[in-house]
Amino acid sequence: MLNLSLKLNSKIFDQNIITESMREGFGQGLVIAGEKNKNVMALCADLTDSLKMNLFKNRFPKRFIEVGIAEQNLATVASGLASCGKIPFIGSFAVFSPGRN
Repeated sequence: MLNLSLKLNSKIFDQNIITESMREGFGQGLVIAGEKNKNVMALCADLTDSLKMNLFKNRFPKRFIEVGIAEQNLATVASGLASCGKIPFIGSFAVFSPGRN
């Protein structure tokens, strides 16, 4: 039952709001970050299309690195880039990255 005394955002119940997946937002956010800072890089473990990192890859191909199915290498390469002044964003599925890194 909805508590009508709560001060909820009226848009919560608006059926006309366009919703997108978190993956889509992640990909769009990477592009925005890349536009604002030339040191932003994106690295992926063979999930470019699934994580929507292809949006960044298409816009900034020289700042995108695909390491393949190698999450440990993904984190290590990102660490090296960060030590050189770059701002790396890595992408993998949660089940792989914490367990393997």
